[in-house]
Amino acid sequence: MNQNLQNTLYEKYPILFSNKDKGRKESCMSYGIETNDGWFQIISSLCFLIDQHEKNVLAKLKYEGKQESEYTPVTFDQVKEKFGGLRVYYSGGDDYIGGAVSMAEAMSYKTCEVCGNKGEPNKGGWIKTLCESCRNEKQTN
Repeated sequence: MNQNLQNTLYEKYPILFSNKDKGRKESCMSYGIETNDGWFQIISSLCFLIDQHEKNVLAKLKYEGKQESEYTPVTFDQVKEKFGGLRVYYSGGDDYIGGAVSMAEAMSYKTCEVCGNKGEPNKGGWIKTLCESCRNEKQTN
């Protein structure tokens, strides 16, 4: 993903991307978001869902008089493309977070990883999820 789009996410969701500053032996997030720009909206929406959920969980804990330490905030360990689909490896969270991540990963198989339009994975070879236009452009280059 291009650096400007990554920085947008890093600035808006610093806790989710806190591992980006760790060394390469500590976290794969040090490599950045390893996808093309077409999945920016999916990743951004996932971050928003996680952020809103965590605010609600922490507010509920506070309301119930419980410690915030009863919930471990989500931090991404790696965000990348693999076999034509989005992969999000993370620590913390709860079942809701797991569902949100699964939904984002499933959406990636219907979204062109280059431009963000409707796409689908190819059937053989190096698997990429692309729209017809990007697939044709890739084949002519």
